[in-house]
Amino acid sequence: MRNLLLRSAIALTAGAFVLAGCSSQQSGTASPAGTASDGPSSPPASASGAPGGSTASLDPCTLVSGSDLSTYGTFDGPAKQDVGAGARDCQLVRQRANASDDTLTVDITVRDNAGLDALPDNGGGKKPGTMTSGRKAVQAPQPPEGCVLALAVGTGSRVDVSIVSADSAKACDIASKVADVVEPKLPKA
Repeated sequence: MRNLLLRSAIALTAGAFVLAGCSSQQSGTASPAGTASDGPSSPPASASGAPGGSTASLDPCTLVSGSDLSTYGTFDGPAKQDVGAGARDCQLVRQRANASDDTLTVDITVRDNAGLDALPDNGGGKKPGTMTSGRKAVQAPQPPEGCVLALAVGTGSRVDVSIVSADSAKACDIASKVADVVEPKLPKA
């Protein structure tokens, strides 16, 4: 959570500096020195080749592994399932050495037809922010034990990093760290 807020603050500060350097004193289209501007450029293609990012062929079990989570223990899985409506899930569950160990479940869900705006508020509010890479994200604590950190992939799709742990704050901290592993593997938004 702290990382997400810090990233948001840095992005806002950087945006303010960029905007402060702009003026409306000259008309025309800005272009790098030594090139001619022939009009608007097309949007950059994502890693999947589709403008704006596409999740259609994205396998959630390729986004995180038990070794990525080794800081938190040994995990069973991954268990992959189609959850319908253009969504696929991959779940990893931490092995418990004894009954008093906290549970820890990590779910990565690819949602082909649901953008960040479709992320529900399940009682903990929704906190929009930006990843270090510039990708939009929304964190949604789910009291008493869960947290979802949703990463935008284009405007109409997202990848959710869902954590169930001992409490929401701990779950959100883990979700932020797991999202740092997942995010670089996603198509560019």
